[in-house]
Amino acid sequence: MRVLCAMTYSVLIVDDNLSLANLYQIVFERVGWSVRRVSGGQEALDSIAREVPDVILLDVMMPEMDGIEACRRIRHAQPERPPCIVIYTANNRPEVRETILAAGADLFFSKNLSVFDLPSHILSHLSSPA
Repeated sequence: MRVLCAMTYSVLIVDDNLSLANLYQIVFERVGWSVRRVSGGQEALDSIAREVPDVILLDVMMPEMDGIEACRRIRHAQPERPPCIVIYTANNRPEVRETILAAGADLFFSKNLSVFDLPSHILSHLSSPA
């Protein structure tokens, strides 16, 4: 895998599935991004209160607080320097996508997308003019 760009981004991975979180961490670190990981929505809010990452990668299905609610709370808590919020889920029905984007997510990906393609898709969004 090649490095996408010289700039290093920070990403917070929020997923209760340890195996997937490990895989995402490896993929993002291999392209030169700094990575933090937490396993739930409240942990994400606590982590962001200490340091706002450039990108937050949120799973939807998590216990206690799902990724959609976490996204809403992050958007409410970070109006000054909003991170890019990326939500991914196995459920790619149109109404789920609409709910995710209405919650404030910048990007939505189905888990059918290869994990190895995530950094380039996110970088493309970060690099595009607002």
